[in-house]
Amino acid sequence: MSTGAPGGRGRGQGPAGAAPGPALLDGALLDGALLDGALRPSVTQRVGTFDRFFHSYPGHGRGALGLGTALADFLAWEVDSGRVADRGGSRWWMAVNGLLVLHVALAGLGPRRVGDLGPVEARSMSAVSAWRWYVAAPPAAQQAALWRAHAASIALAVDAAAPLLAEEPPSEQELAAVVLRVLDGATRRLAPTDTPALGDAVRRDYPATYPVRTAELIALTARLRPRR
Repeated sequence: MSTGAPGGRGRGQGPAGAAPGPALLDGALLDGALLDGALRPSVTQRVGTFDRFFHSYPGHGRGALGLGTALADFLAWEVDSGRVADRGGSRWWMAVNGLLVLHVALAGLGPRRVGDLGPVEARSMSAVSAWRWYVAAPPAAQQAALWRAHAASIALAVDAAAPLLAEEPPSEQELAAVVLRVLDGATRRLAPTDTPALGDAVRRDYPATYPVRTAELIALTARLRPRR
């Protein structure tokens, strides 16, 4: 996988882009408004959120983004493959990533500033709290804390975005299921997220265009099938 962020930026060049500001976050995580809020951030805001948060809270990991490296790499694939885009793209992929982005952005604001944005839906508040625990966790617990927070955000996002997945072509729905299974395995084994390894696998194995073609999906499932 490419080691650069979308748009050709390499790792370690410092934060770039605009993270979601208070106006974008205000009301984005209210009950009944999760999908609208998750679809708001631009590509620049999504990339900027990860850059700023993980430059500030890299954990014990290596590189400029530390333990956030794999998250930035996965977003780079989503953007480069056309799934996350300012025009077009996939509303499902954008919503799932968008809710994760909002949780990370809120965790970076701190409790007092979050309180100024109004009430936050309970499950989102729980996910934001998990991201805050990642920030505060001792070094030995940071990798597990990141995966726990990520899992909380993704579980809520996948549930909230279920109606959008039904709009996707059948092959893309199957790809989403495959990606979520792979993600669950990485989460369970606490795969290191501060190296290019996960990103390299994503770029190597996952389709480079949207929507996925049937032949690409067949090849992917064959590569991921356990060897006997």
